[in-house]
Amino acid sequence: MTECDPIFSQVDKLLNLLNKSKLLHILMILDRKNMPLQFTDIKKRVNSSSTTVTRRLKELEQNGLVDRRVHPTMPTTVTYSLTPNAKLLAPSIQSMYNWIDEQEIQFA
Repeated sequence: MTECDPIFSQVDKLLNLLNKSKLLHILMILDRKNMPLQFTDIKKRVNSSSTTVTRRLKELEQNGLVDRRVHPTMPTTVTYSLTPNAKLLAPSIQSMYNWIDEQEIQFA
């Protein structure tokens, strides 16, 4: 009997993270914009509550997928952008989107 590769547990954790409400949408927005965005811009594009967007951005930051940068302006400005690791993940997410779209798959 062969042991399960420990990488699979990390894949499971990634899938659980990506499965959270609006998280994929936030990643897609930041990837397609390809520039730092402020919270209000992200919230408007995601069309979700402030609480959900705040939670997802915090989770993305904690998991090394989003950079949060505080700018010393008056008032203070905060922007979010994808980390290099998140940019490497973006084509995989896009390929899943393309596969669903091309196959016209509807999951139950």
